[in-house]
Amino acid sequence: MKIAQLTTYPTIAPRHGGQIRAFFLAHALRYAGHDVRHFALCEPTHTQAARDDVILSKRDLSALHFSPMLADYATSLLALKEPYFERLAQHLRAFLPDAILLEQPWLFPFVRKLYPNQIPLLLYSAHNIEHTMKAAMLQSVGQSDMNAIAAIESLESEVCAYASATIACTQHDSEILASMGAKNCIVCSNGVDSLRYKADIEQILRKSLASRSFALFVGSAHVPNALGFWDMLSSDLSYLRPEQLIVVVGSVGRILHQYAPKKDSILHLLNEQKIKILGEVSRDVLTALLVNANVILLPLTLGGGSNLKTAEAIVANRPVVATSLAIRGFEFARNFTNFAIADTQEQFITALQAAFAQTQPPLQKEEQNMRHNLYWGLTLAPLAPLVASLELPSEPAQPVPPTATKKPLSLSHRTDSAQPQT
Repeated sequence: MKIAQLTTYPTIAPRHGGQIRAFFLAHALRYAGHDVRHFALCEPTHTQAARDDVILSKRDLSALHFSPMLADYATSLLALKEPYFERLAQHLRAFLPDAILLEQPWLFPFVRKLYPNQIPLLLYSAHNIEHTMKAAMLQSVGQSDMNAIAAIESLESEVCAYASATIACTQHDSEILASMGAKNCIVCSNGVDSLRYKADIEQILRKSLASRSFALFVGSAHVPNALGFWDMLSSDLSYLRPEQLIVVVGSVGRILHQYAPKKDSILHLLNEQKIKILGEVSRDVLTALLVNANVILLPLTLGGGSNLKTAEAIVANRPVVATSLAIRGFEFARNFTNFAIADTQEQFITALQAAFAQTQPPLQKEEQNMRHNLYWGLTLAPLAPLVASLELPSEPAQPVPPTATKKPLSLSHRTDSAQPQT
């Protein structure tokens, strides 16, 4: 089956959770024998994109006057306008897919415009309940946009109604999607790739961190990641001992201080000595940090779906301090060794201090097996049988013909190697 995967982000060098999930979904379908091509309509903030990915202009996004937290929805609207509609449409006309794998609902209006009579077989990959998450994100920074949230909810319901099958991250999301009209809904939880790394990386990290004990916080430049960090760890990190450090990995490091509580400069200077921001790192470095951390932090206080970083923390077999929200979809981890659940700032800090003070005991065989069930090859196992069970439409869907243009459309693109990173 020829499957076109549509996203609002590139997946050639996956970094954030949505990119990584989409990357491995496509990989699983290719492994099952399908011809999967990825096409994206991306914000200009993405620095690594494939040849067939279309990049939006910053000016066009800004002209819509949406909060940055609603950039996905703005992308959905721009997908219907030129030159973006035609730039993306020409790729699908050339590929002529039998099915469309829609990652999140944002590009469904584009699909409906391209196929006005009959759309190809539609597979909906839902990463969150988007309207609920977007409303909570806006509320967390004192904003609201009732019209946009209502439009997003309507869009999600429309996708659920049209899709022949839906892939959810958690059982909780699956039930909500079913109530919105989703059919043939399966749960494929987030997973983990191999946790192997080059031997010399560990020595380099010890030198970089001056052999200090460290708590690891990994996240993308997703506002809830920064808000959760400060909500659960506080703006005053003086409780950390001189030999203790919080290491921040991923693009969240770019926005962490932007969303810090407004305190005096003395606290800011103190925190600078307690936090080491590494930014985006290679997969080798991330893996070495995960398996050597004294404790892994999951201070998630907003969001839906399931947290891919939680799966990584579970498989790394290190002590973890997490909120209840961070283990959505992974509730079985509550009873794991050295896995603390803390939902107030005081509880979170107390658990962090306890984790620094203790050593990791050997894991029981049953717990080891449960942790190792989170590799992508296992979490995505229901996907291929689901797709194999679906019937294609009797007649192939026909896209609208191209619009006349005075000059050939050029694609905005950048290329890089396709390896998941953080």
